[in-house]
Amino acid sequence: MSLQLRLFGSGQPDAPKNGGSLVVNDGGHSIDKNKALTATSADALSPMNPGKFASGKRSVPLIEAPRYFDKEEAVAMEGVAKQKEKEVKYTKRGYSAALRIDTADTKVHKLHRRYEGGIAKNELRKVKANTTYATGLHGLREGYAKQGARIDKADSNARESIDAIKAKLTGAN
Repeated sequence: MSLQLRLFGSGQPDAPKNGGSLVVNDGGHSIDKNKALTATSADALSPMNPGKFASGKRSVPLIEAPRYFDKEEAVAMEGVAKQKEKEVKYTKRGYSAALRIDTADTKVHKLHRRYEGGIAKNELRKVKANTTYATGLHGLREGYAKQGARIDKADSNARESIDAIKAKLTGAN
């Protein structure tokens, strides 16, 4: 290996050995806002998917004009009203439970994102540690180059001395 290659390397960046990707130092990113803003499910409610504005079905038809009811109609409607009032209590409980479930899902989602954020911060800390180590190693290169030059000089001096001794012993000048 030539002294120049030893001192300055081949000029080719080293590929990662662990299958990871190199972290570029230009401040770039691969954060796709469309992915970050993607709904958590196809039916999630958002400004882009506001849901339906229907108020649900009517339990009785709309009374479009003033009218009188007879006794049978009134009793029947009172029965429906009592049944609907009971159903409201169960409906309230059902919606409350559905919201509690979604709130729990949201807490899990937030905890997972906090975990991922921590992992990303730790990755940066690890890269910073690697950078500090690599910077330190680069600071040692001059010293290693000098030591390599000393060894090359010693080798050259030894060869010259050996060649001089051989020349004296063989009588060649």
